[in-house]
Amino acid sequence: MSLPREFVKLAVGAAKRPIARLRFSRALASEAPPYKIEIGAYRTRRPGWIDTDVCWRARHHMDATKGWPVQTSSASHIYADNVIEHLRMQPNRRLFREAHRVLVPGGRIRLATPDVEYLVARYTKRDDETRRLVALSNMKNYEAHHPVDLLRVAFQECGHHIGYLWDFQALRDELTLAGFADVRRFEPGRSDDPDLRDMEIREDFALIVEAEAVKNPSLKRSVQQTVPDLTR
Repeated sequence: MSLPREFVKLAVGAAKRPIARLRFSRALASEAPPYKIEIGAYRTRRPGWIDTDVCWRARHHMDATKGWPVQTSSASHIYADNVIEHLRMQPNRRLFREAHRVLVPGGRIRLATPDVEYLVARYTKRDDETRRLVALSNMKNYEAHHPVDLLRVAFQECGHHIGYLWDFQALRDELTLAGFADVRRFEPGRSDDPDLRDMEIREDFALIVEAEAVKNPSLKRSVQQTVPDLTR
């Protein structure tokens, strides 16, 4: 992107941000809780959901890596599609903690992100699915010549080199540490919760995880104790 165009985007974003924040406040005031909040929605509009993003094109502005201007235990659902891979670990942990805070007891979070474990398996097996994904990458204008490009695209393109990529175990453990329980993976578009079905736009090599917000302090501690401390 050219430098003048980048400056224009920054200027427009700075001008629109206060308006988008005000829209978010008004949306929270006009909707009866519990809310359904989407993070990193860009320009996506879903009936019954409040869409938020830091992008200058978003209607409602909220930086999900900082304190959310949302009351505690006031949301029933939170959804983020291809967001957490753009963030480092500490911002992700703040996001998970804030999501847990604003969810009602038993409220659910659903996250979609590239599945590193799946991509490594495709790179290793070099089967028909590997060849399909290499071809798909080229169709989406990512340069891909060999199976190794599946890993390069996942870790390098679209700003992923700045963030933190995930497999199920890592995401399960971090959500558990944030106070969530019943962490499970689903196929794209599938869910036991009708409000969380048919959400994903990008389904290829997606890791889809849902978890339930636990608010009982003793139960929260017992759940957290099941996570091994690999830093010791």
